[in-house]
Amino acid sequence: MNAETIKKKTSTFTVKSGETIMSSCNTTDVYSESKSKCGAMCVLHDACCVASFSKESSICRLDITERCCVATNPAIGWSVMTRNQYRCISFGNSMYSIIEDFTEWEKAKENCKCLGGKLVEMETSEENEFIKNEVRTRNTGVKGYWIGGYNFNNDNDMEWISKPNQVMPFSDMHPGQPNHPTTELCMMIWRDFDFRWGDHSCNIQLSYICEFQYQ
Repeated sequence: MNAETIKKKTSTFTVKSGETIMSSCNTTDVYSESKSKCGAMCVLHDACCVASFSKESSICRLDITERCCVATNPAIGWSVMTRNQYRCISFGNSMYSIIEDFTEWEKAKENCKCLGGKLVEMETSEENEFIKNEVRTRNTGVKGYWIGGYNFNNDNDMEWISKPNQVMPFSDMHPGQPNHPTTELCMMIWRDFDFRWGDHSCNIQLSYICEFQYQ
């Protein structure tokens, strides 16, 4: 597949040729004169972060589920456009969306849930390194990302929010972290820590990473 980048207004898209979003009750087809104008329509729709365009039929298919990790099918003459702000990456049986909006931890958790996923929980060293390598290469100025760990017991241990009573099977805590077990209950990865884990006050505004399971 060919990959290219197009820019419309303030949004940048990654484009993959030879694929289309699967038509469903969560997609809408509209006429568009070009791929760029199709991308612009996606930008203008609050719930759209993925679109596909057919050059032959001039159909612009907008996904309006707000979930950016959507299923696609091979299709000659079509292109799938994903807004880079919500671009999906995959590892093992999971897909991830690194979302560079800024919000509090609780809101980030709810946003991931609304998208059909959860705040990322890195459970192996391989998965952890994959995520770290991905965020290291981004030149967006983001200093840290919320992930799905929480200090349920106000102690020196944190747990994944989907498994609050279980010890994490893997840990990549930065030395000395967590260091504020009663006031900094939420887990993040921080550029100054080379994206190792740490605790932070939950009302700080950070970007965040959502994780989705393959269907």
